[in-house]
Parts: sequence; C-alpha cells; structure tokens
Amino acid sequence: MLESATFAINAWSHVVDFVVEPFPSVDPLAALQAAVRGQMQETGLAVPLVSTGIYSGPIDLTVEVLRARPESISPGWEDIHEVSVRLPEGRAYFNTPTDWDMKDVGTIMAGEKGSYRVRLHATGRDEAFDLVVESSVERHLVQFWKESPSPATVLSSESGQGKNLPRFIKMWQEPTTATSHAGP
Repeated sequence: MLESATFAINAWSHVVDFVVEPFPSVDPLAALQAAVRGQMQETGLAVPLVSTGIYSGPIDLTVEVLRARPESISPGWEDIHEVSVRLPEGRAYFNTPTDWDMKDVGTIMAGEKGSYRVRLHATGRDEAFDLVVESSVERHLVQFWKESPSPATVLSSESGQGKNLPRFIKMWQEPTTATSHAGP
C-alpha cells in the first residue's frame, strides 16, 4: 500500500517525478512468450507530479495517503491544485528525472490500483526561482485518495510559479487522468 512519509528530495529541472515501477514477472519466460505473441502487459507510470520553482536542489516533500477526499483545504499553502492519476500495480516512489535521488512510498497491489485524486500543495516556489540551491526553500505536500477521474482543478494559485502549473499539468495529463501505458 502507498504510505505517508516526509523527506527531503532533490528536484532537477524544476520537477520531481512520481513513479510506479511494475513488479517483475513471476515467470519471465512466460512474459517473453506473451510479448512475442503481441499480448499487452501493463507497464508502470512516471509523471512529473511535483513542479518546483528552483531549478535544482533539495525540497521538503510530505506525502499523505488518505481514506477519502479531505473535508477542508490545508491552510498555509500558496498553491493548491488537484489532478487525477490511474495507478498500476507496482513499487511507488518519488525521484528526480535523472534517477539519482529516490524515496520509496510503498507499493500498490492489485486491490489498490485504479483511479486516484491527487492534491498538490506548494509554498516557496518564488523564493529562488530557476536557481540551484543547497538548502530547501520550498515545501510541498502531495495527498492521494481513491476517487473517480475528473479534470484538473486549481484551488489556490498565489505564487507566480503556481500560475504556470495548469499548463505544466496539461503537458502530461490526458483529458481527465494520467494513466499507465500498456506495452508489449
């Protein structure tokens, strides 16, 4: 199951990716034979879920896994956006696009996969915009809960960089949800 966590992680090129890496096949030979026959297998998910103001350096990231949609909006955040994602089975983690900083946040099993709503919170994106920092100037909170897909929503957009987030989300999100992709 996805797990709540708090950690520092390095951003690179203004992003931190959320990744769900598929579990290895129990029978690699059977998987190879299925691929040769053209049968599709579910692959993982990799999306630039956290958008930062800094170009690179550490950010403070808190991940919360909730049972349902929060009843209220957490106070003290400049930017709050919601998106939908479809999570496949696999190992879940946040990492930099260069894969050199990775933080595990659990696994997604068969009964847990499916559509989730994600609320993205950020503060401090304008503090050191487009700079490389050595200590964190940004805080981010990512909340996950199971919910049917719906369009991306802006709940708050107070920072200059937060106003660009809807365009950033549209780059990777399908009309209503980001999904895992099937591969041979």
